[in-house]
Amino acid sequence: MYQKIIELLRIHGYLQQDTTKGPCYVKNTKRRNKCVYVMFDKNPDGSAILEEDLYQMEDCAKQNFGRNCAVLLLVLSEDDDPMFIDPDDQFKDLFKPLIMILSQNKIDEQEELPNDFESINEIKQFIWNYKATLIIFVLNLAGFILTEIYGDKIYNLYACNAHMVKNLHEYYRLLTSNYLHFGWEHFFNNMVVFLILGTSLEKVIGSFRYAVLYTGAGIIGSIVSTIYYSMMGQDVLSAGASGAIFGLIGALAAVLLFCKEQRKRFDGFGIFLMIAGSLYHGFESGTTDNAAHIGGCIAGFILSMLLYVSGNLISAHRQGK
Repeated sequence: MYQKIIELLRIHGYLQQDTTKGPCYVKNTKRRNKCVYVMFDKNPDGSAILEEDLYQMEDCAKQNFGRNCAVLLLVLSEDDDPMFIDPDDQFKDLFKPLIMILSQNKIDEQEELPNDFESINEIKQFIWNYKATLIIFVLNLAGFILTEIYGDKIYNLYACNAHMVKNLHEYYRLLTSNYLHFGWEHFFNNMVVFLILGTSLEKVIGSFRYAVLYTGAGIIGSIVSTIYYSMMGQDVLSAGASGAIFGLIGALAAVLLFCKEQRKRFDGFGIFLMIAGSLYHGFESGTTDNAAHIGGCIAGFILSMLLYVSGNLISAHRQGK
């Protein structure tokens, strides 16, 4: 069904354009651009599409293709009838062929091929929605494998060290240290937390903002760590994704504090416990880089405010929310 709808859009002159809210199908006309989003009423993780998601898709289309563009949101469902959201009443030419496709799908819904296609499409949609998280995970996995093979050689070359950064100007360590871990347990614990928080945040703020935020928080966490150990006169090697992960925690805290529509997606109390527990564990352990944790958390909060929360507040104000 999904593929047939996409083919129909292409026949009518709509071309795929990638946006932070997924693929958008755009047709250029003399009067205005016409944009179509096709989605299912449930996210790959099983959660329902919210009204706020639809507002964000419409706003994303207008930001990318002109404030005057017409937007059609086609929400498909396995259980209920589809929804056609056409605020400007500009897509009447598509309604009849779309209804024919949807009606035919109900007749053929027991056939194996459409069911197989839906499963493949869900996998593709999952990869698209969480592409930044998956790429970052693969980079961390690659770093872990390299350290397991080459050991201290990798740490000496790429882990963060105040002397190496400050005196030898090896600034690349501020980034590369975020993708190295000291052993299996360190890697596993960080990646479990990262995948839980990362998939939640990326879906909300978009892949590009998420990637910038994660990278920025990790680098700033490394900078704070370098300054701290330089002041303390300690010559240590630091590595791990936890500075960047604390950046995700700080970003989620900003979203929970200022974006009320997004609070339904997160367990705010659980995030608070995660922050408190991680900080407590860090101060109790003599080997944890708390400077990177605190620096990353503050950086994530600030970057989230700049990259997402401020725009969300402006959009909500314009919509009278």
